[in-house]
Amino acid sequence: MKMLRKVAVAILLASVVAASEEPKVSNFDSAEYIKLSSGGDKKTADRISGTLSFNNDKKAVEFLGKKGLPEFSIKYDSIKSLLYERTSTPRYVAAILVSPFFLFSHSKKHYLTIQYNDDGGTGQFVSIHLDKKNAREIVATAEASTGKKVEREEEK
Repeated sequence: MKMLRKVAVAILLASVVAASEEPKVSNFDSAEYIKLSSGGDKKTADRISGTLSFNNDKKAVEFLGKKGLPEFSIKYDSIKSLLYERTSTPRYVAAILVSPFFLFSHSKKHYLTIQYNDDGGTGQFVSIHLDKKNAREIVATAEASTGKKVEREEEK
C-alpha cells in the first residue's frame, strides 16, 4: 500500500511539473510578414504569408514562410520593444510606406511590431499582420516567451 501511494505521488508530481513547463515552440499560422523593400525604394513592401513562431529552445522569434524557411529570426535578448496595434495602418510601416492598401483600408487589423537591434547593433523593426482569431494568444505568448511587456495601442 505504501509503495502504491509513493508511485501515485510520483506520478502526480511529474504531471504537475510537465503541466508547468511552457511549450518549446509556439506556432501561429495565418500571419503575414510585411517585408519592406531592401533596395532604395522604401515605398514598397511584400506581404509574405506564413507562420509566426516563438522558439524557446533557440530563444528566438521567427517568421516561417510557406515553405517552412525562416524569413527572419530575432533573438529574444535583442528585442527592445513589442507593440500590438489594432489599427488600419501599423505605426512604423505608415511612417515609411505610403500605399493605397493601407491608406484606404477601413477595417481595423491586428499588428505586432518588434523593435530590435541586429547583430551590428543597428535598430531594426518588423511588422506582422496577425489573424484576429489568435491575436490575443500571440500577444500573451510574446510576453511570456520574451519576458518583455507588449505595449498595446488601439486606433479610435
